[in-house]
Amino acid sequence: MWITRARPLLGTVVSIQVKITPTDAALAERAIAEAFNIMGHISRVMSAHDESSDLGRLSRAKVHQVLVLDIETIHVIRAAQHWAALSGGAFNPCVAAQTLSRHNLRPGIAHQATGTFRDIRIVSDTMVELVQSVSLDFGGIAKGYAVDRAIDVLTAHGISNALVNAGGDLRALGERAWPVDVRHSHNHLMDGRVRQKQQIRHKALATSVAGPLNPEFVLTRRQVQSKWRSVTVQASTCMAADVLTKWAMQSSLLCPNLRAALRQNHGRMWRTR
Repeated sequence: MWITRARPLLGTVVSIQVKITPTDAALAERAIAEAFNIMGHISRVMSAHDESSDLGRLSRAKVHQVLVLDIETIHVIRAAQHWAALSGGAFNPCVAAQTLSRHNLRPGIAHQATGTFRDIRIVSDTMVELVQSVSLDFGGIAKGYAVDRAIDVLTAHGISNALVNAGGDLRALGERAWPVDVRHSHNHLMDGRVRQKQQIRHKALATSVAGPLNPEFVLTRRQVQSKWRSVTVQASTCMAADVLTKWAMQSSLLCPNLRAALRQNHGRMWRTR
């Protein structure tokens, strides 16, 4: 038997489905509640709409100020630094924050900051020091990270079969094959023939859309225009899938570094014009 619970979180509706037996229903409910709690916590501390969030305080910090941040925020900063370097700037929360805050789409983030990831020095698991003023927007990574953390919580409670879906950024746990749609798959697919309906098993999936359908999508590579209408990536974690869609949206069809990153994360990719 499967149960489904849903809550509004992360700017969307998050659903969690868990397979249970009659004897472990109470345990499953506790696990689901804790999974929602960690996702809500991540949404709050990494909000770009709240000046008191970690990202809001970071954007207003003085040069050489040491800030105490939530451990989850530090984890995402580390991951974002890694992906920004690996992608050559195609994934860049600094540029995203500066662009979106200038257009008043991120009211919690100060847009005066001009620093880069190189200007954030991680002092410990809960502290950072700024070499220059820095603004960050985690719209391209936090949702995937929150889905992964929810899966971590479910696993820690002994749940072995589940699906966490945050508005299409999702991750499956266990061997059940879940049917999913590839966005715009009726259009011209550039990465192989696929049916509109796909299946994922013990994997994650994320999609990014550019153009009028998503005015908040930011091209973080200077003087680059995206060729793609949408990008869908399947990977081993939802954070990797989330980030890889942003990278792929700004890369050529045969980008060797992107292809290598897909292989390292057991990924597949579908792009449409």
